[in-house]
Amino acid sequence: MLTKRQTLCLSTALLASSSLWAIEPTTATTPNPTTEKAMPYGDNPSLARVLLYKTGQGLQNLGNAIQGASEHSAQKMSQSWQEAKSYSAEQSQVIQAKAEQTKAAATKKLQQTQDAILGTTDGNVPIERQNLSPSSAE
Repeated sequence: MLTKRQTLCLSTALLASSSLWAIEPTTATTPNPTTEKAMPYGDNPSLARVLLYKTGQGLQNLGNAIQGASEHSAQKMSQSWQEAKSYSAEQSQVIQAKAEQTKAAATKKLQQTQDAILGTTDGNVPIERQNLSPSSAE
């Protein structure tokens, strides 16, 4: 009976240890440049954990897309604002020049009208000189 027990223990030990010897270390023997990425949620995760991770990744990608779009929009708005400022500055200068020309023309016209009505300060009178009409008593 003792030999059966010893044989059983010996065979059990050999069978149990053979599974340990069958495992090959993949890191030392496999020089594969494209190593597979380990999943962040483990080897055998629950469905809820995988869904939670995938939802988080989707939200992060959405946030990145929104941030990129907002930065692009801000850049476009800044560029448009700079163009609008330079255009308004140019138009302001044009309007100011036109206002100066209009002011000068109005002042000249006002002076001509005033000279025509009141006379000039040089002594010219707007009244025409003509001979007197013949008297009616003659």
